Amino acid sequence: MQLTIINSTEDFQQLAAEWNTLLEHSAQNIPFLRHEYLMTWWSTLGGEEWPRGDLLILTAREEDGALSGIAPFFRTQNPAGEEAIMFLGSHAISDYLDFIAPQESLALLIEASLKYLTGPQAPDWDVLDLYNLLEDSPSLPILRTASEKLG
Repeated sequence: MQLTIINSTEDFQQLAAEWNTLLEHSAQNIPFLRHEYLMTWWSTLGGEEWPRGDLLILTAREEDGALSGIAPFFRTQNPAGEEAIMFLGSHAISDYLDFIAPQESLALLIEASLKYLTGPQAPDWDVLDLYNLLEDSPSLPILRTASEKLG
């Protein structure tokens, strides 16, 4: 699995077809994760809910180039004034958000995403605020285990 960082609106836009195809096979196929929804959300930063933001979408690809996972993040300042990594769509407008990957590759995506975020190439951030996860999201136990591994 190879991670690529998407930090431009143009590159985000170019993922549309692949994004929605992957979402159809994802562990959580939620309407708020559709590309057109999140692209619209991004264009207004949630109807100006967030005064600023930087795209930080992590995409995972297989050796053959097939898209296998998306961590749809952005970086912003949260209400407490901390630099935060959050899901695109956070938080008041979108009901549910999550990672985008089939169940069989979800753990690899989450672990790779956390390794990137704690590595030297990641932008500066203080907190990972992952609002709007369903309480039965398969991502929650994976996040807990991967976070504990990384300390």
